[in-house]
Formats: sequence, C-alpha cells, structure tokens
Amino acid sequence: MKHLLLMTIFAIATGKSYAQNHSLEFSINSVNSDKGKLYVQLFKGEDNFKKGAPHAAQIMPARKGNTLLVFSNLTPGEYAVRFFHDENNDGKMSTNLFGIPSEGYGFSNNAQPVMAPPSYQDSKFTITSDTKVTQNSSDVIY
Repeated sequence: MKHLLLMTIFAIATGKSYAQNHSLEFSINSVNSDKGKLYVQLFKGEDNFKKGAPHAAQIMPARKGNTLLVFSNLTPGEYAVRFFHDENNDGKMSTNLFGIPSEGYGFSNNAQPVMAPPSYQDSKFTITSDTKVTQNSSDVIY
C-alpha cells in the first residue's frame, strides 16, 4: 500500500501517468442533411462488437457535410466504430420492408456491407502504445 501511494505521488509530481490514454479522431463524411442526429458507437474488441456493447458512444446533431468527433482516454487495443444518421429523429435506425436501412449509416475503415453488415475484421483498427491520436473516417452510406 505504501508503495502504491509513493507511485501515485510520483506520478502527480512529475506529471506522468502509468496508464496510457489515447484519443481517436473520427470523421463522418458526406452527411446529406442537417436533419436529426448522428448516433456513434465505439467498440473495444470483437466480442463487444458482436454483442453490441459499446465502450463509448456519442449522440450529436447532424450537420450536412463532414463531422469530426473525438473519443478520449482510450487504452491500446483493437477498436471499431459504427454509426447511423437518424434523420427522422425517432432514436432508432429505420429500415424498409426488407430490413434494409433507409437512413444513412457507416463503419470504421469505410467498411462496406455485402448482403449483411460489415464484419468486425473489416471495421477494426488498432491503437498502439505509440499512438498519440488515431485518425479514422468513413463515408455515410445512403
């Protein structure tokens, strides 16, 4: 306990942290209108992606064109992002009669759907201990 207290005092005094925290800048490109909101989820690891259990999430007003958002305090590891443009502002992704999204959506690495949503493997990216800020972007699919 005494050792842990000394390490904490040293970290505060020197301004150094033993936890490696990184930021992700993510750009959503080609939003087609200012209507509604953008719902964005960041997943850490394949299991969480498959379960739909995000590590972090953001909801923001839609802006036509490109939108940049930041996720902070991330540790090294594999991540993936998915998002949708809730144009009708009902809090969910609307689909047509066949279950195909009728509102814009996208995934990190600009992963494209082929008869199903993109896999984690297509969407994932890695934040390493050397990463200061990771940049990733995706175009909205309408």
